[in-house]
Amino acid sequence: MIGKMIGKLSSIGLVCFGLTLLSCMATQAPEPPTAREPAGPATAVASRASWEEDWARTLAAARQEGPLIIYGAGGDGVRVAIGKSVKEKYGLDIEWVAGLGATLTARIVQERRVGLFVPDFIMGGTTNQQAVLKPEGMLDPIKPLLVLPETLNREVWFGGEIPWVDNDKMYTMTSILSPDYRVAVNTTIVRPEEIKSYNNLLDPRWMGKIVVRNPMGSMQWFSQLLQVMGPDFVRKLAANSPAIVENDRQGVEWLAQGKVAIMIIAQPGVLEEFVGAGAPVAKAIPQEASFIAGAGIATSLLNRAPHPNAAKVYVNWYLSKEGGDVQSRVTAMQSARLDVAPDHLATELRRNPSVKYVRVETEDFFLRLVSDRKVAQEVFGPDGRGLR
Repeated sequence: MIGKMIGKLSSIGLVCFGLTLLSCMATQAPEPPTAREPAGPATAVASRASWEEDWARTLAAARQEGPLIIYGAGGDGVRVAIGKSVKEKYGLDIEWVAGLGATLTARIVQERRVGLFVPDFIMGGTTNQQAVLKPEGMLDPIKPLLVLPETLNREVWFGGEIPWVDNDKMYTMTSILSPDYRVAVNTTIVRPEEIKSYNNLLDPRWMGKIVVRNPMGSMQWFSQLLQVMGPDFVRKLAANSPAIVENDRQGVEWLAQGKVAIMIIAQPGVLEEFVGAGAPVAKAIPQEASFIAGAGIATSLLNRAPHPNAAKVYVNWYLSKEGGDVQSRVTAMQSARLDVAPDHLATELRRNPSVKYVRVETEDFFLRLVSDRKVAQEVFGPDGRGLR
């Protein structure tokens, strides 16, 4: 009964409102729309003051939080260079926990099972960040932390945007987009120019003279080769009896010592340390390598990060011009920022404007890893250490 009464009253009210509105429209001319005031210098100054005040508060709070903690799979040179630059720029210390990406990811998962939230960031290859940490809901969005105008300016980025790894474009970022290489040689045995194509690795004279990283520990190099060269190539590569190592450092050491002639690299940054130390090793650039990657320094923010203000400072430095220059120089790979000069890089390590590059460090790429892993196990055995 009450519902019917309310319905009738509502109908009467609507009719009366309609009649009143028509009456008003007949007797009054519509007022012209209020013009919006254009954004002028005062608006720009206010906007500048807003982010500068926010940034000043963030810096002050960051310096009270203690050292930022990063679990990092990059080489020692990368960690030292980044830590030094951040310390000099903002007075912030970074404590690093070094290790393989898979090991560090497993450590984070185990720590959280017992209620420990230790690192602010994880840095390294993107496989575990996208395949484990993101699906488990362990990452926080980085995008809301970006404050500095130079990080938000789309015009300074290759491709017109920050090079996010994840499809949501907010969780995992990289500052490097460089023509990627996956081959290194001992220059006392092989000249780099001899490796013009990945197919050169199938030459019988390299039987047992190539070293690769166990694909079960680092699928990235295998998936990239699979995408570029196809399954027949990786099967023929396995037939050339490559040595299998569990980490890149061991492989580069063997390469430098002449135990092997050629290495297929998973993390290029490790090779650069040996190059800088004068070891007889050098990269080779096969003609098929028309893809770009991020030097194994992709970075994700862990949720419940213990140093939130220091984390905010760090991500803005990481994507800044200065951060891009530091990371480009220490990895010997090209920055994703167009305003970071690549003068320190050899011509073949710079992006060629006439080449269409394929990004292989993206979430879509890693969604293929399950099927690629099956191929790797077929080719290199269930444990990735070679068929016996």
